Amino acid sequence: MNVAIKREALVQLSPRGQVTLPIDVRRALGVKTGDALVVSIEDGRIVLSPAVVTPIERFTDERIVEFEQASQMTAEEVRAARNKWGL
Repeated sequence: MNVAIKREALVQLSPRGQVTLPIDVRRALGVKTGDALVVSIEDGRIVLSPAVVTPIERFTDERIVEFEQASQMTAEEVRAARNKWGL
């Protein structure tokens, strides 16, 4: 997304290495609190880009049993799958 900002903003690096993005920059780019960004260095410049985050669901042992019971797998296939998954 190429968005022209009407003015430059001076920001300061905090002792913890943090930078606050000015509100007009955040609004122009649609960046919200909690959004994940990728930091890269390009030609000696710091570049922030939106990160693509894929949520990962972790299953309890009980939920895994539900999946097993609902599956069409044989008991041997279930054992092999659990072994492969390290369960």
